[in-house]
Amino acid sequence: MEFSFDLQVDHLDRALAAARQAIEQPEELLGAVGEQLLRVGKDRHNAGLAPDGSKWKELSPLTLQEKRKGGPLNKTGRMLQSYHFQVASHTLSLGFDGATESLRAAWHNSGTNPYTISPRKAKALKFGGMFRKRVNHPGLPKRQLVGFPESDQQLTTEVIGDYLKVILNRVR
Repeated sequence: MEFSFDLQVDHLDRALAAARQAIEQPEELLGAVGEQLLRVGKDRHNAGLAPDGSKWKELSPLTLQEKRKGGPLNKTGRMLQSYHFQVASHTLSLGFDGATESLRAAWHNSGTNPYTISPRKAKALKFGGMFRKRVNHPGLPKRQLVGFPESDQQLTTEVIGDYLKVILNRVR
């Protein structure tokens, strides 16, 4: 008894060509990864979690007394609004844009040493119902905003796998 068959490689050739193009021109793929990493980063920020899942240090009672909406990190919302991703050729960048917001994000991400606050326009500072000509701030505790923990690496792997499945399914 004998068996014979012809192997049709046209579909395989088209699938490999589509996968090769997606890898050689990864902007769309990197955009999909960026959207997901941005979403989980904002979710962590809103939950007060570092990238590793640990809780940020609680706000001081004096800061809470000011009753700012969500605390200093969310007072205006500008810092989180400046959190974005950018794709350029084969590179995905995720971070904060704008000089002021990038600086604030860096302070919160890494923490700061103690520093002195002096009024710029008024004669005194008002905070927590007190007026002072100068305040010795104890420094900001580290409240990490950005990172690439194992959970983000896993998410990236899943997004890439899903993206390649979509590319291969388009060939059908």
